[in-house]
Amino acid sequence: MKTNIIKKILFSLVLVILSIFSNGQYVVFFAIWIFTTMLLFAVRKLPRWKGFLIAFLFISISYYIGFDFVPFLPTIAPIIITLIFSLLASLPYLVDSFFSKKRKSFLSTLIFPCSVVLIEYVYHQFNQFGTFGHFAYTQQSQLIFLQSISIFGLGYITFLIAWFASVSNWIYEYKNEWKNLKKGILIYSLVFGLTLIFGSYRVQIQKHNSETVRIASISAIDSLKVMVDIQGINKKETENEVKIETRRNTSILNQNLFDRSIKEAEAGAKIVFWAEGNAVILKEDEKELYKKASQVALEKNIYLGIGVAVIDPSNSKFLENKFILFNNEGKKVIDYWKGISVPGGEVEISNNKTTGIQKIETDYGTIAGVICFDLDFPNYLKDASGSDILLAPSNDWKEVAKLHTDMSKFRAIEQGFNFIRQTSLGISIGTDYTGEVISEMDDFTDNNKVMITRLPTKGTKTIYSMIGDTFIALCLLLLILTIIILKNKNQKKEATN
Repeated sequence: MKTNIIKKILFSLVLVILSIFSNGQYVVFFAIWIFTTMLLFAVRKLPRWKGFLIAFLFISISYYIGFDFVPFLPTIAPIIITLIFSLLASLPYLVDSFFSKKRKSFLSTLIFPCSVVLIEYVYHQFNQFGTFGHFAYTQQSQLIFLQSISIFGLGYITFLIAWFASVSNWIYEYKNEWKNLKKGILIYSLVFGLTLIFGSYRVQIQKHNSETVRIASISAIDSLKVMVDIQGINKKETENEVKIETRRNTSILNQNLFDRSIKEAEAGAKIVFWAEGNAVILKEDEKELYKKASQVALEKNIYLGIGVAVIDPSNSKFLENKFILFNNEGKKVIDYWKGISVPGGEVEISNNKTTGIQKIETDYGTIAGVICFDLDFPNYLKDASGSDILLAPSNDWKEVAKLHTDMSKFRAIEQGFNFIRQTSLGISIGTDYTGEVISEMDDFTDNNKVMITRLPTKGTKTIYSMIGDTFIALCLLLLILTIIILKNKNQKKEATN
């Protein structure tokens, strides 16, 4: 009796520890494989609704600890988000429990992973935070494994993780029937093996051999950053004084960004761009900023992209978050407004204009641009398909920095573009279309705040960019067919008996 209690306590402790490292800010790539397998085992040992509650409890622990890093949300918000996510993420365990009498067939191992993929997909379609928390991101360090998303998207990674849990439990449950197990083990091993073979081919053999272009991406110096006193500008008695102070500070900030851009152009950079909102300008002075940027781009023969926060105090939503790119003739060729604002503080102050992702042909391939949070939405990034280079000015905060940057490279693999994410208050990276990191800079430790990247000028066409989330539809079809086949098998067995 005591031995069983001790075993259960130790099992639960291991589950708790694994849950902490299975997703989010403390993730270790193998933890979610073991955690999902053990949790499915535990749930199956319990009555249906008790098992469901246990799944809900452990998933809640995992999600809350892993994603409690958003300082600008009300305290209650992470709790509500955790409860919603955990409720939905627990449903596949509930679905699995209805097929307890049909588990002998290897086909039954598909019910759990298909359910996980479908429910996760639905959740992220409605989640205001995009794909934050997606199981696929837990594997960011496994570059060869990740190449499969260039065909099937994020859901395929989730499928293999959940299928591993289901197959492992099936093997354990029928461990004495080796003849029955061999085919199942062979099937999973074959699928997993082909996934790794394809990944190895894409990373090692189908490697880009295109020319590269020198790109300098720049973040503002911390001591020069500007906060605009909106209330002060909107008061008649302080308006002039605050505007004079604001113009003095923004002039110093913006000129520093121009000076550093000129320096990088003289050092050989052909494309220079700034991080999200790092230039700051009052709405009435906006045209002057663009005139200066156009002049620098023309004189230095570079493509110059400015991440700018345009402040319009007359509007309650006073922030216009833009990325403006000038070509080497000084012409404005991209005028992009941030597509998706972060829920919470940013949504409340952002004046958004739908511009869509714009692409331009250059001597260095097709270039497009998006801003930070846009990268968390794979469906939105489909419009960047066909780009050779994607420039992504961004801005983060310390707790989310690594996780958010790691997430961003998945878009490069999915859509086949080479990519730079320049991040103030975060981690900047440049990757090729396989997601391999070419350059990296930590804004918290780098005093220069300039990242130099030799980026390939040729992207690739991916299957995912053409078929989108077809794999999700396949999972739905597979789940329906599996249930029908298992039901018919069961009816035949009962009729025989």
